[in-house]
Amino acid sequence: MRYKCAFAGSGGQGAALMAKLVCLAGIKEDKQVVMTQTYGIEQRGGDSTGYVIVSEETIGNPIVEDDADIAVAMSDSIYQSTLEAVRDGGTLFVNSSLVREKLDRPGVKQLHVPVSEMAQDMGNVRVANIIMLGAVVEATGMLGSDTVKATLTETLGKKKAALVKVNMEALDKGIEAAKREMHK
Repeated sequence: MRYKCAFAGSGGQGAALMAKLVCLAGIKEDKQVVMTQTYGIEQRGGDSTGYVIVSEETIGNPIVEDDADIAVAMSDSIYQSTLEAVRDGGTLFVNSSLVREKLDRPGVKQLHVPVSEMAQDMGNVRVANIIMLGAVVEATGMLGSDTVKATLTETLGKKKAALVKVNMEALDKGIEAAKREMHK
């Protein structure tokens, strides 16, 4: 199976980290992966997107261009363009805490998860991206959640060991949120 992914948000929302974690977890699962990124002009606040392709087979074309199978929109400013970049039959994961008005796009499944509110309820708004990553992993089956947890632990490493626990809790909350959303 091949997954073309686009993780989009405003600078500082962790879209690039989500893409990096998917890429590293794909490598850990012996999959073929490629990752590219785009950034807005501002480090914090400008829109950014991390593109990842995860495949069982060789990746001939490393471009994700209006044909994402899986996409994430973490902010309202990037929602419409991200929705337009999903192929028919694809899925868009939306941070419904920040995207209030749902746009209609036949042929694209949308899962709206209030990840910013969930992160705030956890006491750490910075884990919203990890909650969303948990939802993506659960809903798509693209990667094993245990692999993503191991990758997250390694990525945070000894320098940020204090953050491992809250990020694991966030990933689990995203997995549970996806289960609820998929059964609606």
